[in-house]
Amino acid sequence: MAENTGKPSRHICLTNRNPLGISDDPELDILAALADKDVLTMARGLAKEEARSPFPEGLYGMDYRSTTAAIRRMKAAGLISSRRDGDDHVYFLNAPRFRDLERFIESLIGPKS
Repeated sequence: MAENTGKPSRHICLTNRNPLGISDDPELDILAALADKDVLTMARGLAKEEARSPFPEGLYGMDYRSTTAAIRRMKAAGLISSRRDGDDHVYFLNAPRFRDLERFIESLIGPKS
């Protein structure tokens, strides 16, 4: 059994209450983030299951550095959220942002026949 040190695990904190710095062109933010291979890997993984910090070996076949960089890019685009669970943070997709992308794509292709 792991000893509880009382210190939060190492993580990228997404639980701050400051507003996200989403630009005036949110579709560009989302598409630019998703153009990154590691962000896509992270999104695919998080679509299947949440990720719990710490992850010193990385996630979804990526090393730690690639994992944290992908999380930061996803955070900047508003694609990822987290919640505290004891000393850990649990990361998950920000579904409303993906729904925004879905609506944008639907507006491009028009109504279904």
